[in-house]
Parts: sequence; C-alpha cells; structure tokens
Amino acid sequence: MPFLSNKLEYVVVLLFFLFFMSGFINAQPVPKRPDITIKSITNVNSTTVRIKYDPVTKHMYILSDDGDIQRVDLNDNGSANLTTLYRTADYSLTQPLGMTFGKDGTMYLVGIEISDTNNSYGVGTIVKGTPDTLGSQNRTWSILAKTVPYTFGHVYNHKMNALIVDTSGQYLLLNSGACTDHGEEREGHREVGLTSIILKLPVNGNNILLQNDREWLRTNGYLFAEGIRNTFDFAYSANGDLFGPENSDDRDDPEELNWLREGHHYGFPWRIGGDNTSQQYHPYDPYTDPLLSPNAWGGGAGMLYQTYSNDPTYPQKPDSITFTEPIPSVGPDADRFRDTTTGNVQDASELGKMITTFTPHRSIDAIVFDRDSILAGDLCGGAFVVAFSNSALITALGDTSQDLLHISLTKNDTDYTAKVTKLISGSDSPLGIEMLGNKLYVVETGLQYPANPSPKLWEITLPEKTATGISRDINIIPASYKLEQNSPNPFHPSTTINYSVQKEGLVKIIYMICLEEK
Repeated sequence: MPFLSNKLEYVVVLLFFLFFMSGFINAQPVPKRPDITIKSITNVNSTTVRIKYDPVTKHMYILSDDGDIQRVDLNDNGSANLTTLYRTADYSLTQPLGMTFGKDGTMYLVGIEISDTNNSYGVGTIVKGTPDTLGSQNRTWSILAKTVPYTFGHVYNHKMNALIVDTSGQYLLLNSGACTDHGEEREGHREVGLTSIILKLPVNGNNILLQNDREWLRTNGYLFAEGIRNTFDFAYSANGDLFGPENSDDRDDPEELNWLREGHHYGFPWRIGGDNTSQQYHPYDPYTDPLLSPNAWGGGAGMLYQTYSNDPTYPQKPDSITFTEPIPSVGPDADRFRDTTTGNVQDASELGKMITTFTPHRSIDAIVFDRDSILAGDLCGGAFVVAFSNSALITALGDTSQDLLHISLTKNDTDYTAKVTKLISGSDSPLGIEMLGNKLYVVETGLQYPANPSPKLWEITLPEKTATGISRDINIIPASYKLEQNSPNPFHPSTTINYSVQKEGLVKIIYMICLEEK
C-alpha cells in the first residue's frame, strides 16, 4: 500500500521536523491564573540588562550592556517603539550594568572599565546625566565617583551593577558583587575591600576616588552594608524598607531575599542562603558534601571540585561580626532545598518548614513593588521578582526558573516573613522589571535559545483594585468628577485626598485600602 507508506513517512518526517524545531521556538510566558494577561509589545536586544522609569519624563528606559540606552514609547495600540537616545560615547562607559533615576530625573549609570591585559583588574565608574532643563532629554554627563583598580568579580559577572537612589533623594546605593563564588582563593586573592558590599554615595558627589580599603570606606561614610554576594537589583517597599534578592553559589545553598539596612552584615562568605559555607571548616572533603551536585553542574565535576576544596587558610569569621539572616519563606512556591545531612531534595512548605528564601540557583535578578497598593486581592502591596536561570542545577532540585514570582511580606517586630507564589512561567532569561500602574514590564535576554534568540519586552497586566467611588448620595454618581491620589501614600496615621465634582453638595468617598496579611 504505497499511499499509506508515503503518508506514514510524511508523518514521521513532520514529527521529526517539529521535534527538531522545538529547540528553536522561543519561550512564551504563561500565566498561572486567569486574571493575568501577557503580551509582547516589542523586540529588544539580547544585551538588555535593565528597564527603569524616569519620574520626570514619565518614560521607561532600557539599558543594554553594549552601552545603548533606549526610550520606550508606549503606543495606543498596545505596542511600543524604542528610540536610542544615548550611547557609550555620550557617557564614556563601555559596559554599563546598572541604571537608575533620581526624583529630579538625573540618570545614574555604573560600569567596570578593564585596566589590565589579563582582565583581572578594573576601575568602577559611576556617572550621572543631569537634564539640561527639567524633563529634557539633553543631559550633561559627569563622574560622580570612580574606584582605584581592584580585582572585581569578572568570573561571575559580579561587577558593580545595581543602583538605587534612597528615599531621601540624597544618596545613591550601589551593589559591588563578590569576586569569588564562596570565599575561595581565586587567581591569588579572595574578597577585597571593594567587593561583596553595598556602597553609599552622595548624589552631589564629584570625582570621588574610592579606595580598595574596607576601613577607609567605612570611615568616610561610603559603606552601607557588607557580606553581600551579589544583589543585582534593589527596590523600596511602600513603607520605605529596602529589599534585594541575592544569588547563591554553585553549591545547593538557597538564594536570599534580604531586608537591607545600613551597618548590617549579611554573612558572605561565611553564610550563604542561611547555610554555613562548608569550605570554612577543615578538613573538608567536597566529594562527601551533600549540597554539591557535580552531575548537574554544567561545567562538569572536575571544574566544580577545583573551586570547592580543603582550604586550611580560609579566613575565619571575626568575632565582632553579627550576621543578619535572609527573610524566611513559607512557600508555597520556589522553596525546594537539599537536605544538609542526606542530600535528598525536599519541598519546604510541604514539610511545614521554611527556607531562606528561594530554591538554589534560581538567579533572581530584578525586583519591584506595588508601592501604591493599587493591585487587587492577594497581590496588593507585594513585590514581584523575575528569575533568570536555565541551569541544570535547578532542574536537579525539581524546580524551574525563567518565571515571575509574587512575594507577600509580613512584618513583625524585628523582621519579615515571605509568602512566595509563582504567577508566570516560561519566560526567556528575563533580566529586568518595572511597574507602571497595574502593569509590569519585563525585558528578556533570549539566552535560553541562543541559536535563535528573540528577546522581547513583555507587558503583564495584573488585576487592579476596584476603583474609588464618589457620589453626592447613595444612589446618584456625578457624570463628571475628579479624584486625586492620596498624599502621603502610604499614610499613617492620616492622609489627604483631594477631589472635585461638578457642583456643590454633600459627597461620600469610599476608599479601599490594602491590609498587610497576618
């Protein structure tokens, strides 16, 4: 029966073609609940690392690590256009990794410029672009601060990266990542004065020369926090507390969410994700460490065990240091862990346990808050983070990354507890997030499918709280009215709400607030 034979051959060829092409089909984010919608509004470069909002021009801007900075113009039809406004030649950074804006619209950028032929030393440079007039796209660029040459974390891309202006508007906070994976000796050095810290710089600074000396930084008021492995993004919650996610090492230590406070030490290199770093104890045999997963490690067991080894000269924790632990999570999502005794993979919330804070190797790289508490229900007032990794290490733990998580934080007298819920899966190596109203904007790098990268800017619409109502009596709603945003927001113990209606009369204002979950 030649017809049937040809048909079967056609089906086999078609199935093989579809299977082969599946490796080239780009990821499509999928919502986990029906009240969330997702759409692609434009393509972006695979070198994209940030998306940030300028409160003065009221535009979002995208930063690529090749130096291009593009303005995002949202169209009425739901798409977006990108306009390149600044390039490396404008501000003299060849590989910027961090961008943020001040309340006055000043743009801040940071990057590392290599200072030797072996790529071992670099100079961190922080520049600011001040608008020539309020809201102008023309900027005057100047150097706020730069470092002396130092051994930065180029192996893990733990360079100077995350930037944020504090709530006072007077200081710029800057993450300077670790130059090691877990405190091991690498290329003849361990951590140095300018690594594994958060710096605090005055926004009106000019050509500050930062020394590679921890005590010098502390004495001169430039040291905000220590023991930071790599906090790739920051965000303030509505009450003014600062938070940052932290990536873990190649060992199966949980990834952290930290409440960042000045003068605190967050444990690195002696503590990672709530675990004690194994290499600080000796004798240490990495081949018997239950938290090492050489079979899942992309570089192979040999490379993994080169960085984990018996290390009698590993520096001892100073007795004077008190560590601040990460925020514990009650789950139900992103809370897989490997038992420190047996090495078995478990789900913390299913066991009624908590971890600090996320499944290892998720590589959570961006965070934003619903600071105005405009979202509905359980999303109100929470944080949103995107996770970047597509590593086999996380697959070995029975979890996935490449997603969007919602974090509901409950504050007690001294700390926070997190409830973590997955909202979207199937992203393609997302690396930046911003929030405008009830919409999230997420930029991808497209690295999950390097043979056919197609990174996009996604618009994610979240459910919004019921609109505030205003009426002259219980049955009549005016045909035209205007209700302003309350100020201050959030408020405690009082707030002011301005409104206007067509004509004089009695009105009733119904204002819905978001209560912190207990």
